[in-house]
Amino acid sequence: MLEETDRALQREVLEETGSFHLVLAASPQVVAVSVTDEGGAGTAPRIEQPDADAVHGRGLGMVSALAHRVVVHSAHGGYTITAELLANSRPGGRPC
Repeated sequence: MLEETDRALQREVLEETGSFHLVLAASPQVVAVSVTDEGGAGTAPRIEQPDADAVHGRGLGMVSALAHRVVVHSAHGGYTITAELLANSRPGGRPC
């Protein structure tokens, strides 16, 4: 689950800005993955409902489905997306 979340966040940022900074923090209860872009997208990342044949627009929705919590905030001219995943849980943050 962590690997899918990490990949989706990286794709989201690369498609919008081309470069990013990744931070991973872990505790016995939570793993947090934060991705900060360098700006350039013009708008804050948001969950979209793309058409079935759309090539882009699913990354943040997939991350949100897997994570317990997703936070987006502005940072140094760009945005940081932080996904928190509960240790020993199923997608969506439900304990096993």
